[in-house]
Amino acid sequence: MANSDLVGSVVKAMDLVKITASSKDGLKMSELAEMANLKTMTCFNLIRTLVAGGFLEKINGRIYVGSEISHISRSRYRSDFFRNAEDALLKLNRLFPRATTVFAVAGACGAEQTHRIGFEHPGVIQRLNNEIMPPYASAAGLLALAFTQDEDVKLRIEEKYPFSEFGINLWKSRDALNSFLEQCREERSAVSPFDTDIFFRVSVPVFDRSGKFAAIIGASCPVRHFPQSEFPVIQQELQKEAEVFQKKIQ
Repeated sequence: MANSDLVGSVVKAMDLVKITASSKDGLKMSELAEMANLKTMTCFNLIRTLVAGGFLEKINGRIYVGSEISHISRSRYRSDFFRNAEDALLKLNRLFPRATTVFAVAGACGAEQTHRIGFEHPGVIQRLNNEIMPPYASAAGLLALAFTQDEDVKLRIEEKYPFSEFGINLWKSRDALNSFLEQCREERSAVSPFDTDIFFRVSVPVFDRSGKFAAIIGASCPVRHFPQSEFPVIQQELQKEAEVFQKKIQ
């Protein structure tokens, strides 16, 4: 992590959990220590603490993610924040049942999708595991680029999705991308300029009480089911729901 004022032992413990979660078959402690670049004894003490807290568990000499992680993950969706998000998506789904509606939070690597209602299953909310939205192609990902102020987040997006690899073929130049992002900030919305003959994709931002960019509400509409004259209506309804949601979290 870029911040120099973070608690080192906590950062190391978080890294251990993340590394373990990325392994399908668990890891030996020696493997985990090597991957986390930790001394064996340091790794042992951290694992012992994490096991005691339920964040990791040891089975047949291998380390796995513990049940406490799942418990916390389930609990987060019971918060008012996410209940309000689900209410917003359900309302939009009733208005536009042939559209896919999404909710994403402003995460450490850009827009992280947490909820979705697909047009193929109207009224059914999918709870997702913070799936990162493509930063240069999706309306939600572009909105995150436009409104994220945290320099560390910007750096992580660039590290994970270098513009030279993921964005250049779409935008041809950074100037073109930056011009589009400025437009997003002025209009407080993002409409994806890609595949417009197939989908109308639009996202709007949600801000917290301090005015900080907090979340995204978006919709993906197959153009064969929506006349072009309806696109502004969809965008307006998303903006209305974003304003309602914003008032609730303030």
